[in-house]
Amino acid sequence: MKLTSVNSQLGFLILFLVFAGCDYRPESELVSGHWKYTSVEKNSQSLFEIGDNDIMILQKDSLFEYHINSVNKHMYGKWSYSDHTIHLKYIEPDTTRHFTVDLLSDHLLKMHEGEVHFSFTRVKTD
Repeated sequence: MKLTSVNSQLGFLILFLVFAGCDYRPESELVSGHWKYTSVEKNSQSLFEIGDNDIMILQKDSLFEYHINSVNKHMYGKWSYSDHTIHLKYIEPDTTRHFTVDLLSDHLLKMHEGEVHFSFTRVKTD
């Protein structure tokens, strides 16, 4: 096939549309937001019941909080993200936990710490 001016222009238009439609955001920015717990499992068994108000909030200013009402967990602190890992530095108790991210998209977050797997859906975008 001979490359003509029309073919060339059409090719550039297609490339422009493909790349213009891509909304790239770094993972560290994509992970921030309001997340609803959908499951917490160990060995494919649910560890506790998830309620409608069980959430984790990773704010853009590096503050976090999460609430799991069924087990009376309400934690606060600072978070960071590096090498596909979310680091949560708790205010009380003074400790840091590291969660390996297995899946991260605009709407889903799956991560684990040891053998415990956490799944979330995004409920609000910052």
